[in-house]
Amino acid sequence: MSRFKQYRRQFGIIKGIEIYLKLKLGIVSSLKVPGIKYPIKLRPGTSDIRTFYQVFVKKEYDIDFNLIPKVIIDGGSNVGLFAVLMKNRYPEAKIICIEPDPENFELLKTNISCYNDIFCENSGLWNKDTKLKVYDKYNSGKWGLVVEEDIEKGSISAISMDTLFEKYSLNEVDVVKIDIETSERQLFSTNFEKWLPKNKIVLIELHDWIDEGCSEPFFKAINKSFSSYHYSTNGENVIIRNKSLV
Repeated sequence: MSRFKQYRRQFGIIKGIEIYLKLKLGIVSSLKVPGIKYPIKLRPGTSDIRTFYQVFVKKEYDIDFNLIPKVIIDGGSNVGLFAVLMKNRYPEAKIICIEPDPENFELLKTNISCYNDIFCENSGLWNKDTKLKVYDKYNSGKWGLVVEEDIEKGSISAISMDTLFEKYSLNEVDVVKIDIETSERQLFSTNFEKWLPKNKIVLIELHDWIDEGCSEPFFKAINKSFSSYHYSTNGENVIIRNKSLV
């Protein structure tokens, strides 16, 4: 099915054509989306358009959690489209967004500014608190930026999950979404023993196609932390349900 037909099917004929044409023409500074309370701002000619397609047309996060989330962590928030979707779907949820890139972060803040109980960290998720550099290592655009540890010259703070849990006084997290462009290798390599068992649902995009083997620490950590779990996939996302909590 063509993209044009997908937009029509998702939003209806009139609204679907309108959104499709606005995205094509770069008229995206205030995009009104059916089912979303406030307009969304995107950057024309960037990967924001592909991100919008994944979230709102392809519906890669259209997942039945079998619970009403009270706390959601959005690791690798980009410009906030996942957070916006979740807040409209679960208006009472507390959402914590983590995004390392300063430009993405500013647009993230704009897109969530009209909502309550969404908190933002201009940091990269890591297995410890340190300093990171952020750059387009694989020429993927703003949705594929990579962070690497650089204690001396890193301009971005790294935040560990342990620190995040402590800062926001979290005892359990209903949904943790992780899309951090190969940094899952570091996040799950060490220091996951305290925070990971406290998550009910882990929703992660793994990036072995970019960096072979980066998913291995994730599955090792899951098997060490969850005595029983359910595994499924939806689009590019792996979904792990911690059966001890769900």
